[in-house]
Amino acid sequence: MKIQSEADFTVFEATSMIVGHSIGTGIIAVPFLATKNNLRDVVLMVILAYFINVVLHLIIAELSYNNGGVQLVKSFEGELFRGKAKKIFSWIMFTVYGLAIVVGVSGNINGGAMIIWSWLDIPFSLAQIIYYVLAGIVVFMGMKAVGIAQKYTVSLLIVIVIAISIGTFMKPMNAIGSSKVHINNLLGLYSMVVFATSANQAVIQSVKGLKGNVKKIRTSIFLGFAISSIFVLIVTITVLLGVNNSLDKELAYLQLGENIGRWAAILAGLFSLFALLTTFWSNTLSLRDVVHEQIGINNKVCWLLATIPSLLFAIFGVNSFIILTRIMSGVVVLVAVMLVFTYNRSRKKAGASPICGRFGKLVFQVIMVISTIICAVGAMIPLT
Repeated sequence: MKIQSEADFTVFEATSMIVGHSIGTGIIAVPFLATKNNLRDVVLMVILAYFINVVLHLIIAELSYNNGGVQLVKSFEGELFRGKAKKIFSWIMFTVYGLAIVVGVSGNINGGAMIIWSWLDIPFSLAQIIYYVLAGIVVFMGMKAVGIAQKYTVSLLIVIVIAISIGTFMKPMNAIGSSKVHINNLLGLYSMVVFATSANQAVIQSVKGLKGNVKKIRTSIFLGFAISSIFVLIVTITVLLGVNNSLDKELAYLQLGENIGRWAAILAGLFSLFALLTTFWSNTLSLRDVVHEQIGINNKVCWLLATIPSLLFAIFGVNSFIILTRIMSGVVVLVAVMLVFTYNRSRKKAGASPICGRFGKLVFQVIMVISTIICAVGAMIPLT
């Protein structure tokens, strides 16, 4: 399949796109939900989420591959919608899917602004604007700039996590409690872990950046989600071991750093900020592409049209980081149900499955739908 792209990615850059997208907004919220479950359940949820996300993103990659590397909205238009109402359905899907990402980006802006606000002691709305401008510069420069930035930032995040983990084990540690299992908390944890390690948009960007090279695409997916899952486990376990009182911050990793010492507090702040930046880059690059594919104007103008609503929603909308991320996780997984049905049709039409292989068969499609419904429920029900 011939795929046109504005930039060429190496496998490391494509993998970093996936990891960078995965370790942002969601991973920072997982430790908070982990305190309402036990460690065994956290480990099981991460392992299960790895399997689910690998299969789901192989499906996303192949669907995009079959349609020339386009975003999901155009794949739905090309494979699922028919007849005179095709364009109407396409615009409806564009609106729903776009709003889901806008909500996620808004939560991301609030998370980044929270860090800047704590550092500079400035009005929160000004911190939101500063974060938006600084984060947006990279995406404004184009897809290759995002790939390079992701590569170096992911490498830096690995170093930071290693340093803070060492610092955690050098201090007196907590005994990790075994919270009584409650179905609401378990479903909430599962939903957030799946969301935290998902990277729908980044996988499509990897398909484009790797120019449809099937072997490289599969490698980036398997490796990217493995690294993301390890990140989730290490961050969660070190927070539970190192925070000696109940988590009172939505950005729990910051609290861990403060408990270790000033140097760790600085590193934890940098980790949280850069983790949010990597997700912002991937999500807003995707928003830009979705808008560009729909209306066909200049990429930089499309980026502004796509992201200014996110900034406005962050400033005037819901302020809670956790609430925003949970809303997005629910909406995105519901869109995934539609994705599976679209892939089923695309696979039959193509008559081959170069990326998914056996993982694209009907039994796995059904598992993806079931998982999606469970995630949607987990994202919406109240925690105990």
